Amino acid sequence: MHKIHLVIALIVVFAQVQRAFAQNAEAYHQAGAAKASMGDREGALADFGTAIEMNSEFKEAYVDRAVVRQQLRDAEGALADLNQAISIDSTFGIAYANRGVILEKTGDHQAALNDLNRALQLNPADATAVLNRGLVRSRTQDLKGAMEDYDFALRLSPDYARGYYLRGLLKANNNDLDGAIADLSAAISFEPKSALAYCDRAVAYEQKGELEKAISDFDMSLKLEPSNPRTFRNRGIALEKAGRVKDAIEDYSKAISLDANYATAYFDKGVALYREKDHEAACENIKKAAELGYEQAKLLLDGLCK
Repeated sequence: MHKIHLVIALIVVFAQVQRAFAQNAEAYHQAGAAKASMGDREGALADFGTAIEMNSEFKEAYVDRAVVRQQLRDAEGALADLNQAISIDSTFGIAYANRGVILEKTGDHQAALNDLNRALQLNPADATAVLNRGLVRSRTQDLKGAMEDYDFALRLSPDYARGYYLRGLLKANNNDLDGAIADLSAAISFEPKSALAYCDRAVAYEQKGELEKAISDFDMSLKLEPSNPRTFRNRGIALEKAGRVKDAIEDYSKAISLDANYATAYFDKGVALYREKDHEAACENIKKAAELGYEQAKLLLDGLCK
């Protein structure tokens, strides 16, 4: 009888210890989440690691640590954490969704699609997973499927700025410039500090020939993100089309100063300099573009710079 009481007592004590560890693990998990939200990624990793040491079945801590590892460009570590979370709970949808995103970035599009499909089987209303599946479909040239996913994601989450942005890019690629501008404008309305949305709307305006609107959007994009070489180069194109060739050359030069291997910026600068009758400087830039592998520069080099 005493032995039975002893066993029961030990079971009770063990359960209390487990609860205490679980509570402490959750405390470290919450601390890690707070540090991650404040940008202290190393501190977050340490706290998530402690939570996992205390509770090796803590699937949420594995997922959250994976997010931080991904932000630190540790794709291998992030995948290991997500694999572990899925091994703990094969119905943990967020783990499949996040693993799909990483697999897409590593170029394994089919595996990414499989994971995102599984995530959506488990949670059909996950707008982020739907949107990310659309992105994978777009990159594998399933443009119809991509558009269907973007539309569905926006029905699920009508104020989803990234959804409007990605759908706008797809419409621009399909030559639906008015549709692209409408979607990119919606993205900006929900996320007014999106330099990318301003830049890509500017490109759409430039392609429509609405150069002043394009230049205005490029200006705003550079105000929000002053060190983006792509934006300087694209504004240069719009300025050149508007007849402001000297201003365009300044923008191409700025793009090159930010990215010394920006072949198309060298080429564009070279062509603009040629228009300004500075043939020597033009050929130097076109030659540099050719050296960086830009095929159009190689062709032009033979014709202009013999």
